[in-house]
Amino acid sequence: MIMVTQPPQPLARAPLRWASVVLAAAALGAHSPATEAQPAGCNYGPDTCAQGYVWREADGRDHVCVKPEIRAQTAAENRAAPTRVAGSGAYGPNTCRQGFVWREAFRGDVVCVIPEARAQAASDNAQAARRRACRQ
Repeated sequence: MIMVTQPPQPLARAPLRWASVVLAAAALGAHSPATEAQPAGCNYGPDTCAQGYVWREADGRDHVCVKPEIRAQTAAENRAAPTRVAGSGAYGPNTCRQGFVWREAFRGDVVCVIPEARAQAASDNAQAARRRACRQ
């Protein structure tokens, strides 16, 4: 049996001037002020937490850095939320049962929590900038 093979085809190459443009653009991007301003380890941009802190995640957009136990507390509060609302009252369906207040971790956060948890959220918000690894 005779096998006929074709010689390998050369790879298509972009003209040299386009390669130069691509390389120059890559080099500029690698040294832009935006990337140089962030220290190593800023995987999440300005929302990267300092060592020992994690996002609170009271909702999907809540990137305030807190201790891991506060994040766990926040998740537990979110799970318990349906049992802590009165269902009606001065604030409609968001009215909290006796002994609970809105957490107010961010505008519109009406999860009912004990007053100490609301104070904790306010304290965490006040310290948020100091708990970030990457400053803007």
